[in-house]
Amino acid sequence: MYKNLFFVMKEKKITFSQIADLLGYKKYQTVSDYVQGKTDAGFLLEDALKIWKVYFPEYSFEWLFAKTRTN
Repeated sequence: MYKNLFFVMKEKKITFSQIADLLGYKKYQTVSDYVQGKTDAGFLLEDALKIWKVYFPEYSFEWLFAKTRTN
């Protein structure tokens, strides 16, 4: 789970759909699954960098995309 990313998304009112559109994903659910840790997969580095640069450049990239384990 990308807990920090999820937190700032809610804080800045950025939706899974907005990020899916930015990345060219067909379904917002893919972004939701990645962010909430519902899958072992995560964002590709180039996609994470794009999200960071467009929506959250004021945060540290490492902090924003730090993964936490979900049970």
